[in-house]
Amino acid sequence: MACKLMPFYRLGIFQHLSSISKEYRFYFFGDTKEQGSIKQIPFTYASAEKGEYIRWVKTKNYFYKPERLLWQTGIIKEIFRSKFKVFVFEGAIAHFPIWLYAFICKLMGKKVLYWTHGNRGKDKGIKKFLRVLLFKYLGDGLLLYGHYQEDNMIKDGYDPNRLFVIYNSLQPEKQFKVLDSLNIAKVNLEKERIFKYPENFTLIFIGRLVKHKGVASIVLAVKKLIQTGIPVNCIFIGKGEELESLKASVETLDLKDNIHFAGELYEEEEIAAYFAMSDLMISPGNVGLNCIHSLAYGVPVITHNNMDYQNPEVESIREGETGTLYEYDNFNDLINKLKFWINNHKNKAENKKACQLIIKNVYNPINQSNCIISSINKILNER
Repeated sequence: MACKLMPFYRLGIFQHLSSISKEYRFYFFGDTKEQGSIKQIPFTYASAEKGEYIRWVKTKNYFYKPERLLWQTGIIKEIFRSKFKVFVFEGAIAHFPIWLYAFICKLMGKKVLYWTHGNRGKDKGIKKFLRVLLFKYLGDGLLLYGHYQEDNMIKDGYDPNRLFVIYNSLQPEKQFKVLDSLNIAKVNLEKERIFKYPENFTLIFIGRLVKHKGVASIVLAVKKLIQTGIPVNCIFIGKGEELESLKASVETLDLKDNIHFAGELYEEEEIAAYFAMSDLMISPGNVGLNCIHSLAYGVPVITHNNMDYQNPEVESIREGETGTLYEYDNFNDLINKLKFWINNHKNKAENKKACQLIIKNVYNPINQSNCIISSINKILNER
């Protein structure tokens, strides 16, 4: 697998694939340097003990911008090595060398899969045309995150037999253990420290504090709920360009007793404690892996219902079970759905069970690995 980056959020799936040695052996080609604001996996995992190990071949990347890969060293050499029969590339048309790599693979008789979002419902014009060229004519199949993208690709004329939904995952087993090992008495004391009224229903957001995530509307929603007689608290985990503006809004709206900024956190022990304090994860702009993160900690999720402006992880939300969806760009409906959830879903133990069940069944590295292996089997065995 040739990776533009080695993001930390893929640690679980990379480790699990690296542990497989019977049917296939997976190798990961990627650079070690930081790129943008995404935390990268340390190269120490290339020499870690069994279970933590990643079969990682270091490359060097050259970027024009974080999303514009100009070159990745060593890949062509690996394509010519006879032991590699399948190459998985990230399916971004702006990763320019992938076009060349895929073309050489086809000449060499190697199979090519693209790990991609595919058509998320917004493709048109030249971008859509280029995707068709890359995916249809220089590839053997697509590894997609969700079924909405799969349906869009089928409508675009792609062969359903070459579309493989592999979902997404973090490290749920670790998260389950961390959550179960928490000292709840200490968690409650910390909640009493950060909130004037710790007994309030508590919302949480985790992710980058940027405009398109709709974080400003979270503060407004807290204020609106309080004005209508529903006392709530809210925790923000993350940093970003909207942080100072959010803090200013909290001051202006007199919400200092109700909103807490935890900052950017990466240690699961710290993150888990805040989720243990919370009842519902709110993500008005869209959801991604923050949704999977929340469900692993047993906390349901509320977000909007416009699939063209959502990420595939939204499919993990089962209405009334693992969360709820409100009408896109409709603040009043967000408030109404929040009120309904707060008034009708008070059993945290029941909510936790439903949330963690979908992680155990679908959104985990084992299932994701099985889906990837199934797709490789299919393209290698086709006649």
